[in-house]
Amino acid sequence: MAFSFTNPFMPLFIQGLGNFTDREAAFWTGLATSSFAVCMLLTGPVWGILADRWGRKPMVLRAMFGVAALSAAIGVSPNVYWVVGLRGAQGLFAGSMAAASALVASDTPRDRIPFAMGLLMVASYGGSTLGPLVGGIMADAVGYRACFFIIGAVYFLGGLAVIFFTKEGFKPVAKGQGASVRGLLHIAMSREIRPLLAVICILFVGPSIVLPTITLLIKELGAQSNTASVSGLAFSLMGIVATISSIVAARMTGRTSLKKMMIISCLGTGLLYLPPMWAPTVTLFIIFMAFRGVLSGGLMVPANSLIALSVSQSEQGMAYGLQQSASSLGNTLGPLIGAGLASLIGLKAVFPAAAALFILAGVAVVKLLPDLSNR
Repeated sequence: MAFSFTNPFMPLFIQGLGNFTDREAAFWTGLATSSFAVCMLLTGPVWGILADRWGRKPMVLRAMFGVAALSAAIGVSPNVYWVVGLRGAQGLFAGSMAAASALVASDTPRDRIPFAMGLLMVASYGGSTLGPLVGGIMADAVGYRACFFIIGAVYFLGGLAVIFFTKEGFKPVAKGQGASVRGLLHIAMSREIRPLLAVICILFVGPSIVLPTITLLIKELGAQSNTASVSGLAFSLMGIVATISSIVAARMTGRTSLKKMMIISCLGTGLLYLPPMWAPTVTLFIIFMAFRGVLSGGLMVPANSLIALSVSQSEQGMAYGLQQSASSLGNTLGPLIGAGLASLIGLKAVFPAAAALFILAGVAVVKLLPDLSNR
């Protein structure tokens, strides 16, 4: 929830820091998002190695408390350069989802991992449903800066919940068999993981291409006085649809091939990214954007499950560290591509680009990915 809190108002917050135009605000929002992602890209493998050496729960706590402090710091940023820098610093400590995935995978029987990952994605998308709605309302009510202190408090409370209510059955591996850079490289280059990381990267490029422009398009289509609230509603509806999709995907994991689920979801999602570019009103734009997430569960539930099924239990921290780097690379490239297209061609140019990437991901799954559903 806290992670998606700023989605409806980040471009507006940045716009107010320097009286930027819509296109300039989209550019700086994309740059801030990319700075966060590129730092996650660099630190993901490091945290993965430490997770396999010292345990996954400490890595969740590192992410929660680190991002809590830095979120509050963004609330006192004097200019856009501070925002970009602090977002990058957040990326150095972030990765709670990757750490949580490793924690869940390590304590779950292998034949139940797809279902467990489905539940984790339901929690993730459920939070992303509440975050933008609450964030948009709070932004209009108390101001943009105050929202960053609220985000910090939510992360801090989440960290306390992990301390007191989460137990981990971590068993360190024998001396000499622990996680290492060599082991990390071996996993990264394996026949199962390498193509999967490439597909995950593409899956994260697609949504992040459109992220910097959604709020600005809503403003352009007519929501002038309450842009943050309307944008929050749009992001929340997308989250609701994605949550339902994850529930369905979790229930289907034992009945259908994970690879087949990903192929259908990639191709279908690509087509669903086209209607928003033709929406003539705010209402239709929000509806089309919500339907874009109908197949989201069929993308991420199989992808996260295949990561766990591709490695041994003692290597899952490193595997999810690599997954964090792949997703962060996608989140780095996506906003930059989206901001560039928005600045050069127009805000709506991001939608056909995202559609093409999801179709490319579907083709890559067909050609490159082994099916590990029955491992």
